[in-house]
Amino acid sequence: QPERESVWSIGRKWLPWYLGVVFSLMVGWTAFVAWIEVNSGEHGSVPQVIYAVVRGTAPAAPLITIYALLVISTLDLMGGAAMVTYRYLSDKFLKPLHEKLREEGREKGREEGREEERRLWTEWNQRRKDAERMGEPFDEPAPGSG
Repeated sequence: QPERESVWSIGRKWLPWYLGVVFSLMVGWTAFVAWIEVNSGEHGSVPQVIYAVVRGTAPAAPLITIYALLVISTLDLMGGAAMVTYRYLSDKFLKPLHEKLREEGREKGREEGREEERRLWTEWNQRRKDAERMGEPFDEPAPGSG
């Protein structure tokens, strides 16, 4: 089981992604609130705009943290589900197909070997018969005997 971080129960490999999602959401939300506050025209100075942006952004921080946690947890679960699905499909379809093809290859090799052996014996027997018909001595060893 992978090591976990803190109470968030985020796998170590996901921690940088989690922090990146939190950062991206916070920056995006802050920019959105800043755009609204600047365009509202209600603030007379920069400190007032900053105060309004902080006041509008801060309440969203816990929700953004939870959204980031949900995003990362979902990605982690999807990765696990994909792995389980791959293993299931591999065991169910790919391994039996691979074994069938391997066995067919073995059987084809055996058949080719038998055909080669038949050919060698047939040719040897033909040479023996030809030598016998011509009255010549035939001392060639039988296939596989020498």
